[in-house]
Amino acid sequence: MPATTRRRDPVVSALVSHALGSVGMSLPWPLLLVLVWETTHSEVLLGVAGASRMLPYVLLSWAAGRSADRWPRDRVIRLTLVGRFGALAVAAAGLALGNAWAAVAACAVAVALATPAYPALAAALPLIGSTAPSRLRSGRATEVLVTIEVASFVVGPALGGLLLLPHLRGWVFPAALAMVALGFVAVLTLRLPSVAPDDRSAATPVVAEIRRDGLVGTIVVMSLVNFVVALVALALVPMAEELWSAGAAGYGVATSCLGFGALAGPLLGRGPATSARLMRRGLAAMGLLLIAVALAPAVGWAVGPLALTGAVAVRVEAAATAQLQERLPNAVCASVLGLTDTAMVGAALLGSLVGPVLVGLTGPVPVLLVLALATIAIAAATRKSARFNTVETESVDRPLANSRIAH
Repeated sequence: MPATTRRRDPVVSALVSHALGSVGMSLPWPLLLVLVWETTHSEVLLGVAGASRMLPYVLLSWAAGRSADRWPRDRVIRLTLVGRFGALAVAAAGLALGNAWAAVAACAVAVALATPAYPALAAALPLIGSTAPSRLRSGRATEVLVTIEVASFVVGPALGGLLLLPHLRGWVFPAALAMVALGFVAVLTLRLPSVAPDDRSAATPVVAEIRRDGLVGTIVVMSLVNFVVALVALALVPMAEELWSAGAAGYGVATSCLGFGALAGPLLGRGPATSARLMRRGLAAMGLLLIAVALAPAVGWAVGPLALTGAVAVRVEAAATAQLQERLPNAVCASVLGLTDTAMVGAALLGSLVGPVLVGLTGPVPVLLVLALATIAIAAATRKSARFNTVETESVDRPLANSRIAH
């Protein structure tokens, strides 16, 4: 019998590559922050170094998404991995020469070069099944992709933190470079559906398309979730110190539960509900979970609701991403997802900035309760919104009907 070759699943290969590239890019940041603090002992400069990891998303994601609608998406993903590898290599060289700020700048460039990867892959997922078979349905693949994107902000630094021991510091950049290189190998021969030239030239401007398809509320919901999670993470500091009397150790446990809870997002049952209903239910659940956190008498009572909050936040974001995929013509899907990335990370930055001020004025419990009630109110409002309800009557195949696939 002739030998048979088993073709690689394109969706699995793309998701594995995105996980490796995202985690590898995040791995060096704990070391960089430690080095900045050790060399400057300046809270301001430490904040600048920390912000340089998120700022490229805010500044560039809206434009980076457009690149994935203009050029072949598989090529865009491979180029981002090559760029990340080069920037991390420069950072490693800067660190070897004793220049921590050069390493910070190079790692920020790596983040900037990575911004097109997520919108390119998210926009291609609904169409992959039309060109190559996959074990993962588009909806499940989107949930896994969103989980990877969210979790990489936690998992990468967590792994990097484990490498901060003196005898392991030298492995930070080799490990990061190896992960990005493996991510490139995973997609070396990958072919993803791209936007046909005729569809690209006929595409409606991005903002006009968002308004026409009634997706402003979807982007607002995604931004709200990121704002809430960022603010809650900061509110946990005084809660652990003052209310729970658990100190830094208690804060570490609480914030790790919130962060690593994101990994459980795809494990929450999807059921027959549409993406719009999943968004509403997720927002309502987040509100109730935040009330449980605010009223928890000790950190042990809060870890469960915090972990579920992280998981539900990912599910809401995955449902919102699926809604964008369903409603948008594929010719502008990556552009809108890039703009959404800018809005979400900008909301997280805003939550990080205003969180300490609000907590200082009122205390953490009133802040969490207000966030909870606002989240529940928005969930109720979206139920009555005609813009959200129209989504439930739309077919998931709309992007396929409106877009042709180019290779």
